[in-house]
This record gives sequence, structure tokens and C-alpha cells, in this order.
Amino acid sequence: MTDITPDPLDLDMNAEAATGPSLSYWQLVRRRFRRNRYGMAGLIMSLLILVMAIFAGFIAPYAVDTKDRTAIYSPPQTLRIFTEDGSLTTPFVLGFEEVMDPNTFEITFAPSYDKAVKLEMFAQGPAYTFLGMTFTTHLFGGAEGEFIHLLGTDGLGRDVFSRMVYGARITLMMGFLVMGCACLIGTLIGTASGYFGGRTDTVIQRVIEFVKSFPDLPLYLALVAVLPRNADPMTTFIMFAGILVLLQWANLARELRGKVIAIRSVEFVRSAVAVGASDKRIILRHIIPNMSSHIIVWATYVLPEVILLESFLSFLGVGIQQPLVSWGVMLNAVRDFQSLAAAPWLLAPVGMIILSVLAFNALGDGMRDAMDPYAND
Repeated sequence: MTDITPDPLDLDMNAEAATGPSLSYWQLVRRRFRRNRYGMAGLIMSLLILVMAIFAGFIAPYAVDTKDRTAIYSPPQTLRIFTEDGSLTTPFVLGFEEVMDPNTFEITFAPSYDKAVKLEMFAQGPAYTFLGMTFTTHLFGGAEGEFIHLLGTDGLGRDVFSRMVYGARITLMMGFLVMGCACLIGTLIGTASGYFGGRTDTVIQRVIEFVKSFPDLPLYLALVAVLPRNADPMTTFIMFAGILVLLQWANLARELRGKVIAIRSVEFVRSAVAVGASDKRIILRHIIPNMSSHIIVWATYVLPEVILLESFLSFLGVGIQQPLVSWGVMLNAVRDFQSLAAAPWLLAPVGMIILSVLAFNALGDGMRDAMDPYAND
């Protein structure tokens, strides 16, 4: 009688062929994230914002301090492709003529086809530096050196679009600097608190409780108020970032402490201790890698929070100082209702703040779902 019992090796190979090769944790995370449309949209938008900040000199048609003396509080210019008689032509914008109301003597701007300015791609403009090299080519600009203002101008005739693009660089630099430093400090302190325990844990937790016991807004304003007003803008930027880091690391440290307490009791950590592995090796090779997903997700959530906080404090005039330009510094110019009524387009940075916060939050939600070990694949 012939033996028809299947070979176990053949069964394993058939099972692998049916289900596919086993994937690592990070491969599973990448596959889950790609299936999350909301997270992918946040990733794409976040990358576009980062690209805009990195290549701000190329994308912005003018420098942050370039002034158009003929266009004070000039309204946004709409991009057009049809002439006055309705025929199709190359993209252009309409210039403005000043019109004075004889009764109120109020000056308004009226679009005029006689002052049309053609849009030129890869136009020459003010010089800017990138990676130590100087360039004069911009993504677009007015033909023959004419000014175009897609988002209007401010009270000094400076292009709002250009300043908003450059402002993305300072705002995101602040966000990533604070996020990175807070992650580093919170990870080290939270890991030490949970791993060593005892008196070390007690002291660290009391410090965290002390930091978290203060109300946020009054504490921010009090700390920022002690910044020296005669310091140069870059020094103020660094000190302002240090204040935000000082008050952001505590949340991560407390969260990681609880995770470390749970991880240090699992078998692979106890085995490492049994074979005589050093504390440094156990922390760096076993504990922190197993918390990396939580740290990454936390970072994506704290970044939009820092962007909002920087914009709010700079709007109040106690954050980043000119001549540095951030979205909050730009909004500082419309604190009074008179300026807002005269030029509502100065609120354009609000749109970028909302877009950035939504993009990074969507990215964080997508990464949280993808890194959930209990999520359905």
C-alpha cells in the first residue's frame, strides 16, 4: 500500500507560497501606512510644505525685505489667461490704478488692463543663497522685472506671498528644533526613570510634576518676558526654542516611563540581564527600539502643537522678533482692526498654519494606525 502522507516541508512551502513571505514589523508598518489614504494625504502635504521651506529662495519671487513703493496695501492680483476681449493668452496679472473717493478721500485700487504684467517662469530676481551658492533664478516673476503680488502687499509694500514662503522656513525650523530636542531629552529622562526606578524615579517624577503644575499660557508669557530685548534676533530665536523645549519634554518622559516599566519585565530583557549585559546595552539595544513607534507618533503630534504655539506667541509680539520672518510675526502686523480692515489678505499665513497643522496631524494619525500591533492588516 502506497504511503500518501504529505511531507511537512511541502506543507510549509505551500503555506508560504499562499500567504507570501513573512514581513518584518517595519515592512508591515509601511504597508499599512500606504493603505491609509488620510495618512498618505498628510504625508504628501507635509512633504510639499517642507519642500517649500527648503527651496524658499527659489519659490518666492522676492526677498523678504523687497519693497514695492508703488503698491502699499495693494490687494492680491488674480492670475488670468484671457485678455479683455476674451482671447486666450499667456498667464498674466492686472496692475492697479489708485482711485480716490472725492467724498471720503479714501484711496482704493482698481484693476487695469493697461497695466497688465505677464507672468514669466524661471525669472531673474533678487539674489539668494542655497548650500553656500548664490542664485538669482526664481520659479516665477513679472516679465521685464515688473512686480507681481499674488497675495498682495503689506503696509511697507512687501510681497505677502514671498514673506509667507520664507516664514515657513523659520516656523518649521522652530517646530523641528523643539520637537527634536524635546524627543531626545524626554526619551533619555523617561527611560532612566522607568529603568532604574527607586530614588532616581522618585526625583525625576517630582521634577516632572513640578514642570506640569504650572498653567501653560501664563508660564510661557512669564518665561518669554525675561528674554533680553536688546539681544540679536537669532539669540532670541534660540532662547525662545529653549523655553519651548523646557516645557515640552515632560509629557513624553512620563509616557515612556510607563512603557519602560512594562518592557523591562519581559523575557528578552530579563534574559539580557541574566547573561550580564550592561545597562547601556539593554537600554540602547532592547528598550528604546521597542519604544520607537511611540516616540515617532508623539513627535508627529507635538510638531503642529509647537507651530501653533510659536505662531500664537509671535502674534502677541513675545516670540520671534523681526527681521526674522515667521507666520506669527506676519500676523503680528494685523493685531489692530484698522490694518485688518484695510488689508484682510494679510491673514494669508493663517491658511498656511491651518494647512500645516492638518497635514502633520493627518500624518500622525496615519502613523499611529500603521504602528498599532493589533491593527487589522
